Formats: sequence, structure tokens, C-alpha cells
Amino acid sequence: MSTPGPLIAELATRTLIAPGIADLSFKMVTPAELIFRAGQFLSIPVEGADASNPSRRSYSIASQSDAGSMLRFIIRVIPTGAASELLMATPIGASMRMTGPHGFFVLDQEHAGDVVFGATGTGAAAVMPMLGELGRTVDRGRRYFYWGLRHESDLFAHEEIARLCERSGTELRIYLSAPQKDNAWDGGHGRITPAILEQLPNLAAPTFYLVGNGAMITELKRELVERGVNRRKQIRTEAFFD
Repeated sequence: MSTPGPLIAELATRTLIAPGIADLSFKMVTPAELIFRAGQFLSIPVEGADASNPSRRSYSIASQSDAGSMLRFIIRVIPTGAASELLMATPIGASMRMTGPHGFFVLDQEHAGDVVFGATGTGAAAVMPMLGELGRTVDRGRRYFYWGLRHESDLFAHEEIARLCERSGTELRIYLSAPQKDNAWDGGHGRITPAILEQLPNLAAPTFYLVGNGAMITELKRELVERGVNRRKQIRTEAFFD
């Protein structure tokens, strides 16, 4: 695990990839390449950057962990959010200070059985490099990725995520909680919590990686524990509101 420290990166690209979702890439300057583990995050000062204790916002690293010279974030743009305003207004080519990598939401070294990812919204950004790492390991169990969104228009990087799932032997299951009535969505309907709980009896020694909306994580973790899942050994979480 790397020691978190001050970093400098240069904004290289910024693209809107879905309504209110931005994909940003940063070229590392200092150091030239960042060593991190999939699932970790970086923090960015957003207010009073020259103060001794600036306010910070954290974003999961969406780029693959074997490509640390270019960092990627997939964020939900909050119209009145200080971090969103900063990231969307920063000129291409400008430098930005960050700290990290932070966090312990990383893959176990090995898994005794099945692996289940459960993510909502932009929580999928943390799962993307985890799928890449998982694709380089050999585990005996099955792999599932449950991704929950409200509308089909909220989907982003769908083809890329599908490729990562295919390469890692992971079955992608997308659920929409509010699909448009006039749209023939052929994926899952509803929230991912009941879908994962329904799958639970068919899983063998599962490890759960839950990321995204904090309310979803709290509810699903409680329900899993009530059904006999070991909180400490089988559940990993990274909660944020998206």
C-alpha cells in the first residue's frame, strides 16, 4: 500500500459521457507515475487551497492500476458543488494538487469463493480497475457485477465496462430503478439490493464489494449479515453519495 503524499497532475481531457457525468483524465507530473491499488481514491483541495487546512473532495480512481502515468476520474457534476465547479472550470493543461492514494477498499489477495460487486451510479468507477486487476488473477469462484442506476440515460462507459467484465469472467447485471415506460429496457428492473439478496443462496463463500450510495450499502450490508454473511471477512465497502 503506497504512502499517501502530495501529488501534482495536469488536466489532460474532460468529456461529458452522460447527463451530469464527466470523465476527466490527468497526466501525472509529480511523481511521473502513481502506484495505487484498484478501488483507492485521491483527494483534491477545493476551497481555500492556500490555507493550512483546505476543504477536500475525494474521487475513486477509474483508471487501471497498471497505468499510473494517467489518472482518470468519472464524477457526477453537482451544479452547486464546489468540487464540480473547480473540476469543470479548470483549463485543460492546468496543474492541480492532489493527495493519495487513500483507502482500503481493495481486492483481497485471493478469494475462497464467488466475488460480487454491487455499485450504484458513479460507484462503478471504483469497480472498473478492480475488474482489470481481477482479470489478472485466477480464482476458483464465479464473478458478478450488479450495477444500479435510475434511468438508461445514466449509463456511462457501458461498452468499456462490458469488455472489462468479459475479460475478467464477470457477469454484468444492470438494474434500472426508474426505467422510462416507453423504452423497451431489457435489463434488470428495480434496485440491486433485492437482486443480490435473491442471488445469495446460490453463491458459494462469497466476498462482496459494495460501493456508491451510502444508504444502499448500509441496507444491503445489514441484510447480508442477517442472512449469515460475515461482516468482517466477506464484506468490503466504500460509501459515498452520488
